[in-house]
Amino acid sequence: MTHSTDATAASEGLGALVSRHPVSTATRWVNAAWALPIGVLASWLGLWALLHDGDDGSSGGGRGLGVILGLGVCGLGIGLTQAVRALRGGAGEYFEVRENGLVHGNARGRRVSWAWSQVVSVTIPTRRGAAGALAQRFGNDYRCVIATAGGGRVRVDGLAADAPALGNAVIDHCPTAPLRTGEEWTRKAGGWLLLGSVLCVGGVIAIVRYISDHPETEKVSVDADGHTSYETVQGLDDTTLMLLGLGLAACGIAAIVCFALFVSGRVRRRR
Repeated sequence: MTHSTDATAASEGLGALVSRHPVSTATRWVNAAWALPIGVLASWLGLWALLHDGDDGSSGGGRGLGVILGLGVCGLGIGLTQAVRALRGGAGEYFEVRENGLVHGNARGRRVSWAWSQVVSVTIPTRRGAAGALAQRFGNDYRCVIATAGGGRVRVDGLAADAPALGNAVIDHCPTAPLRTGEEWTRKAGGWLLLGSVLCVGGVIAIVRYISDHPETEKVSVDADGHTSYETVQGLDDTTLMLLGLGLAACGIAAIVCFALFVSGRVRRRR
């Protein structure tokens, strides 16, 4: 979390306490404690299997490497994110809503505050559908980013107690601060998003054509005695197919996401 350079170092002058919202830092550490070992182990197993693939490139495990490596990347990403957030917040992290401002501190004595007049915008992403159990576990079921004078950012997520009430309190006390969804940039980046979608579709087509141009074939040979032998020649080994499959999935997902953001931005522009 970053803080505005002109934020005061204590909460004096902000009035009486309205509500207090402790953050479950312990949950972040628990999440990191199980996600990081899974990520490290899965990544190591995937890389080991990739580097020790059979000499003929067909060890039979290529199709499972993508799943293992994907699990490793997800585990590392989740674990590192949770650990960094826990370190930034510190032990006993909390938020306080006061009559005249917002306070963010922790049990180690760090205490930073902002007057309501220092809040320049509030961003609460629009949630579509109910949040799942994993989203709630990681605090992703609610997000609020409070921009303060001087370019600082105060980030609140679902691991803060009664986080929606905290976000609503900021909105109520700062009626002149713009309320955003975090997707406003899609209106300005519409052309680039459409171009990105087209390029990703081109990548899908290129990968599919490459795979189709390297089919599995049968080699027929006749020796000096007239004996005919048949040998199956593999077009692409399992490792190459795994990597191409990952690229195909990445391009396909990116194309859909870019196009969906483009359409979303166009719809908002008309409103």
